[in-house]
Parts: sequence; C-alpha cells; structure tokens
Amino acid sequence: MFELFLFINPLGLSCYQLEKRIRLLAAELQLEISVNYIPLVTMEAMKADMVKRNWNFNTSINLANYHNASVSAQSFYYAVQIAYGKKKARSFLFKLQESLSDGQRSYSPALAEELLESLNIKPEKISSTLNDACLKDVIARDQQLARKFQITVLPSTVVFDDQIDNSGLLLDGELSDDDLLQVFQNSADSCLEPLMQLTENAPLYYPVSHLHLL
Repeated sequence: MFELFLFINPLGLSCYQLEKRIRLLAAELQLEISVNYIPLVTMEAMKADMVKRNWNFNTSINLANYHNASVSAQSFYYAVQIAYGKKKARSFLFKLQESLSDGQRSYSPALAEELLESLNIKPEKISSTLNDACLKDVIARDQQLARKFQITVLPSTVVFDDQIDNSGLLLDGELSDDDLLQVFQNSADSCLEPLMQLTENAPLYYPVSHLHLL
C-alpha cells in the first residue's frame, strides 16, 4: 500500500488537478493508496495560482482577498477533520476545489457551508469547531510536518511504500501521468528500492524531473 502526504494550496487549481489525477490513476492501476491532505497557505502558491487563473495579483486588495479566502478554506477543512474525521474533510476540500475549478464561482464562507450541507455536515457544529483552541494546534502540527519534509512548492507529494522500510519520495510541483506511473509502477516492482534509502544529512536524488528522495 502507498501512503501519500499531499501538500496543497487549499484553493489551488493545480492542486485540484493533481488530486483528481491521483484518484483516477489509483483506480486504473487498482492501487491501494491512503492520501493525507495537508493544505498550506503560502504567498508563492497564492501568486502562482492567481497567474494560472489569469487573475491580477499585483494589487494588495486582490492578494489580501485571496489570502483571507485561503485561510478560511484551510480552517474549514481542519474543522471538518476535527469534527467528522479525515475522510469527510477530504471530501469537503475536493468538492470545494471542484466548485472553483471552472472560474464561475468565487470562494466564500457561504459556499463552504453550502458544500458542508451537501455532505450532511452540520454547519453549526463546524462553526463551533472553528472557534476551538485545538484548531490552531492541528494546523501547526501539519505545518511542522511540511518543514520536516522540506516542502518548498505547492503542490508537493510525499510517497511512502509500506513494502520498503525507511523510505520516502518527494515529488515537487505539478506532475504528469508519466511521473506518477513511474513512481507507482516501478515501486510496485521494487525497482526503486536501491534508491529509496534514507540518509540522515545527505538526501539522495532520483534522476527524474520533480522527484527526489527524503
């Protein structure tokens, strides 16, 4: 089984496309994959997504609005995770990104609540969780994980294969189907095993664009 840590911009178009690609590929290859979604809010990711959507980020108002929306979406995700578990939180985040993917709708707390209701999640329960002190602790824990894995761009994916001990593969940025196929198929055949040994201070590098070992 593969375990993925998917570090994403909660509102990012590239992140949504990568998530969808991983889902489709897992179904096609009949792979058992556990995905941990970790939404992060960074200036670089916000600007990159605004460029991809042809939005102007060269004004403080536009960037501030995007930042506020990102923080709100991130908070809703973790509130759902705390109140209902990771599976519901993943479903909420994917639905949110899907609803924003065509550019016809803009993020708002009202949209978030609409999606919560479509998933049979009680908005009032989420509202109380948003004000819970543990929310900041959960977000801080995942931010610490991002620092541990040295995440510098979004999306980034960390892949672990439970058949290979003490190993991890970091896939930086946007990925093609070929990139993902190379990781999942080669790992399944144990072809990556000699390359996937962790080193304490000197990480090894896998000779394909976007990929390096932890």
